[in-house]
Amino acid sequence: MLKTLFIFLFFSISFAQEIFSLEDCIKLGIEKNPNLKISRLNLINAKQDKKNSFSSILPQIGVSFNNNQQGSYTSYQYGIRVPESTYFSNSIYLNQTIYDGGNWWNQISLYDNLYKQTYQNMQSLKNQVVLNIKKAFFEYLKNKELYEVSKKQLELSEQQLERVQRQFEVEAVAKTDLLKQQVLLGQVKVQLLNQNATLLNSKKILAQTIGFDSNKEFDVIDENPKSNIIEETKEQLWDFVLQKNPDIIQKKNQIIISKIQVKIAKSQFYPSISANMGYGGSADEFDLLYSDVDKYWQGNMGISINLPIFSGRQRSVQVQKSKINLDISNVDFERYLSQTKTIYENFYQLWDNINQTIPVFMETKISAEEDLRLVQERYNLGAATILDLLNAQVSLISANSSLVRSNYDEKILRAELNALANRN
Repeated sequence: MLKTLFIFLFFSISFAQEIFSLEDCIKLGIEKNPNLKISRLNLINAKQDKKNSFSSILPQIGVSFNNNQQGSYTSYQYGIRVPESTYFSNSIYLNQTIYDGGNWWNQISLYDNLYKQTYQNMQSLKNQVVLNIKKAFFEYLKNKELYEVSKKQLELSEQQLERVQRQFEVEAVAKTDLLKQQVLLGQVKVQLLNQNATLLNSKKILAQTIGFDSNKEFDVIDENPKSNIIEETKEQLWDFVLQKNPDIIQKKNQIIISKIQVKIAKSQFYPSISANMGYGGSADEFDLLYSDVDKYWQGNMGISINLPIFSGRQRSVQVQKSKINLDISNVDFERYLSQTKTIYENFYQLWDNINQTIPVFMETKISAEEDLRLVQERYNLGAATILDLLNAQVSLISANSSLVRSNYDEKILRAELNALANRN
């Protein structure tokens, strides 16, 4: 009855489902993730700030036009009537910074690096989204296979119970043998129910990670079970991490930004030099303003030098703070690099260990299947006890489960290592 129920549930869930590969899940997850959408908008803003930083080296050019009209009035001071008047003026001006202690170039460099920082932040977020999807994807497939292992074990336990039942009916075995087999069958049923709950929960986690509704009907398939094998040595892969990891690149770039900010703070001690040019004119009548330019128009040119002398220690404080921030950036980089190396070493060791144990688990599974077959034959002949038979069944359950877990744990650890090297 329980077997029929699970078959019904399986076909009910599988009917009319959408099937997604790992690549499909990653693509959908990247498209749907709200944090990535915000990150892309932040990158657009950073690009605009980068463009705007060039305004400090470009001249400011403007044109102004004025038309002032004043009605007639009586001057009580002189006792005369002042008639209405009209005044027209027009001018063109240009202002250009010549030198400001290197501040303008440092501002351009600063916003260029802030743009790079924003880009690497987006890459880091994307990297994490892909990793989370991979982990949820493989965790779901692992639980799905473990569920199948539990179902096969239920079938085997039911078959064993039928054999023991027939032997008990002809008084070939004791009743305790029958009871022990019934206990094992009950344990397998509970295990199957628990594994089904774990499977459904892991599917909900995968759905949420991709961006699906938790109740969406879908399934996944691993189209490339042997893809992305790590071929590099441990040292070679660590070199990739140092070069490509977006978080490490961000920490390095933060040091560059801090150095630029020190230069910007120091530039306040230097004089600033700017030049201005203008050409304008004015007249009582609009036609006169443009009819005789030589008469009504005149040009001007000037150079301004601003030399800061004392600002209440404000500038020196800013320099000291920027140097402290640079020291913080260096310490933060060394701390993060050390932490990442420790994480990398741990993941690599676990991955290497699992790669060595998978062949062992494969041999163990083959041995456990053969052992159960032989123990079954010996039990039928009365040369083995029910405990020998139950132990053989439990060993096969353990061997099958261990092989499934190790296969998918290897994939998850491989995904962790590839994520550290930004190879998603």
